[in-house]
Amino acid sequence: MNIMAMKGIWKKEWLMMRGYYLTAMTFNILWLVFAPTIMGNSPYLSTPTALILIHLFYMSGLLIYSFNREADHMEQTLHSPLSGYHIAGVKIFQSFIFFTASLLLVILVGMVSARYETILTLPQIFTAFSQLALFVIGIAISLAIILFFLWSLHQVMKKYIGGFSVVICIVLFFCIAAFLTWIQDTAFYQALLSVGPVFFDQEISTTQGNISFDIGTGPITLGKVFFFFMLNALLILSGMTIFDRKVEV
Repeated sequence: MNIMAMKGIWKKEWLMMRGYYLTAMTFNILWLVFAPTIMGNSPYLSTPTALILIHLFYMSGLLIYSFNREADHMEQTLHSPLSGYHIAGVKIFQSFIFFTASLLLVILVGMVSARYETILTLPQIFTAFSQLALFVIGIAISLAIILFFLWSLHQVMKKYIGGFSVVICIVLFFCIAAFLTWIQDTAFYQALLSVGPVFFDQEISTTQGNISFDIGTGPITLGKVFFFFMLNALLILSGMTIFDRKVEV
């Protein structure tokens, strides 16, 4: 692999996306400063918590924006010694780094706020926000990878069927969502929940009773992590293969 070429693509991606990164960080700051004025109870905790959930869509927005910026200029990459796999990998990895850095900064604000607006101890706050962070990161990565796969498919199909490819991709998105909903009710998926240890408890014991912070993930076990890892790996490899074909075309 050509290290200098990888550095060049990384720098090119940074120069193209830095305005988007700045916009996202500016939004974070403005939200944290002004949103408490419209929040109800525990405004300084509700504000970063809401922003953490908004981060579910950050990585998808970064990734699709990046690919769309260069969608009509892919022929330029033919002069690069790197394949479409490398180009897509750089875009995905840089988007993930910014998304994670942004999320961690907001989580830090949330943890400080929780220390003053809840009865939880620091270890309990860390546990609760760790589960929330894993939930957001897992969903954000999965959503970004699904959209990248569909975007790559659209770029190839539109050469043959035009705008109808958008309709097909929308239908496929809902089919994937339906599949994920269906499989969670199967015996196979339920069996995965029993594989490996449970990483997080669903309740925190305090002096005033138990506090539940289940956010819809259910038990997070090794089996569940393995299932979604393999699903995301399949989608990202499929998307990269299709993207590499578009670059070559």
